[in-house]
Amino acid sequence: MINTGRYVRRRQIPEEEKNLGPHDQLIHIYHFTKDGSQNQMQVQNFGVPFFLKISERETLAEVKVRIQKKLQVPNDEFSKWKFAFLSLGRPDYLQDYDIVSSRFQRRDIYGAWEQYLGLEHSDSAAKRAYATNQHHMEMIPGPILLLGLGV
Repeated sequence: MINTGRYVRRRQIPEEEKNLGPHDQLIHIYHFTKDGSQNQMQVQNFGVPFFLKISERETLAEVKVRIQKKLQVPNDEFSKWKFAFLSLGRPDYLQDYDIVSSRFQRRDIYGAWEQYLGLEHSDSAAKRAYATNQHHMEMIPGPILLLGLGV
């Protein structure tokens, strides 16, 4: 077997992702920190990325409520997180009133990894695992989606 540096992740497809309306999108969401070493600021992703369905007129404030519930992050910790649209590694920070879908170009979601909603916060994965990380590791029967095949 040749190591190509790619991995495959198995996950159950939630019902909401199977039934997208004409004004809905699935977007990638990544956790990230900024690394200021070597005199330039770089984004470092960590943790388990996931998809989230967003609606055409949904504000960041509305999306944040769903993300906090999904990840089960306490209010005091979640209030420190920043949210940014990232394209080609450059964060554009969002305000609560911003319409999230307006930042994302419609594309095949399984091929365009350069655009995502970033959750900027410290990497506390070693200290605690959020529900989404545990969920991704379970062996669940049903429809699956294989990501990162790099065909």
